[in-house]
Amino acid sequence: MTLKEFTVLSQHAVNRHELMMKLERLVKPTYLSGKRVPDSLNDITIGQLIMLQYISTDADFMLKPASIILGIQDDMLLKEQAEKVIGFSYWVAKELERINKLFKNTSIPPTQEEKQAGVEKLNFGSFGIIDWFAQRMGITDHSEVENVPWVRIYKCLDMDAKRFVYERRLREIYNKRMQKK
Repeated sequence: MTLKEFTVLSQHAVNRHELMMKLERLVKPTYLSGKRVPDSLNDITIGQLIMLQYISTDADFMLKPASIILGIQDDMLLKEQAEKVIGFSYWVAKELERINKLFKNTSIPPTQEEKQAGVEKLNFGSFGIIDWFAQRMGITDHSEVENVPWVRIYKCLDMDAKRFVYERRLREIYNKRMQKK
């Protein structure tokens, strides 16, 4: 069954929840529309990652991942076997979960004082990450950052987070030492 046929027929499914449970178990294809599917999403850019994270509709869930990652146009995907396209899309969703966990681990819980000062108002989303990286690397054009592999940006965030935690601990040690005097 093609993806186009599936989208028409699935609208009439009696038990959509059961259908979704079955679809989640589909496997990632090796090839999709003649293009090799990567082993992971580690080689995509931060721009591609951001586009994938903004997918919100069922139609986009089925079509956008292959378009963003493999450059396959919608009309080609609609002719492809539904199991392959949907299996690919669910694999991408699992990869996004993995990547989001990595980025979440770079987030440092704020202190009570930082909360009191309003640190939560400093969350600027994906624009903030792109702007931070641009400033960190001396890049003046944000669109250049969108072409950087997400792994590089993640590693910089991870290093900065570890450095921040170290500096916070060091300040606490100095403060305790000063209080003893």
